Amino acid sequence: MRWRPVLSVTAAAVLLAATGACRRTAPLDLSATAEQWRVHEVNRQLAIALHNNGDVPVRVSRVEPVLPSFDGEAAVDTDALLPAGGLRVDVPVPYGTGTCVASAAASHVVVVARADGAAEDQRITIALPDPNPLLDKLLAADCASRRIQRSVTLRFGPWTDAGPAGLRGALVVSRTAAATGTVQVRKLDGNVMYALRPPARTPVASVTAGAPVASVPLTASPARCDAHALAEIKKPFEFLATVSLDGGAELATAVPVGDADRQALDGMLRRICKLP
Repeated sequence: MRWRPVLSVTAAAVLLAATGACRRTAPLDLSATAEQWRVHEVNRQLAIALHNNGDVPVRVSRVEPVLPSFDGEAAVDTDALLPAGGLRVDVPVPYGTGTCVASAAASHVVVVARADGAAEDQRITIALPDPNPLLDKLLAADCASRRIQRSVTLRFGPWTDAGPAGLRGALVVSRTAAATGTVQVRKLDGNVMYALRPPARTPVASVTAGAPVASVPLTASPARCDAHALAEIKKPFEFLATVSLDGGAELATAVPVGDADRQALDGMLRRICKLP
């Protein structure tokens, strides 16, 4: 009769194992892509678009981007409810700065989430599409800016009032000691809010080892005064210069805009457009 307790213990163990298996958390079925809208571009963010492909709502509490070609990407705590059926929910995350070093590792995000109403979180690694044209574009832009900054500095010179014509100023181009060959500014663009008018020539400016600094006169005036455009623009002080290094490919970079530049441009716009 001593065998009966053994059978009882064995049966209880099987029952407990079966119960634990029933309670085991089912894996969540999530997918993700990286997107970027204008508001995210301004803030150097990606919109991690999360999709819940399962049958129950999922609550996401944290999104961690892992981007091997970038430094400074950062995790974000959130409270995002993903409805069942793949409806997309965007979570903005900082993506950092391109490293400009080749990486074979693919980008992904780590998501902390749970089925709505569940007690336990799951930590899920979700691959981002690879190849990824958006991340490639952002990396190329950062690397182009870095190459330009090693060879030349750009800044706006002092602004003076030009009455109804707007402002008179200058683009100051300075070749660095690290530069090789001739550096050319091929083009300088305004934006939706401000029109910039440098001399109508190509290149706009050239600097060499013998003449490392050039000052290009220009005028700035409102590109438009309608309230809708002024309210909607996300980068009012972004002015892109197209630069060629020693006869190479044309690269784009933003001209740095300081507080004095912002104040002068904003004051001129308000004066000419008769804004408060």
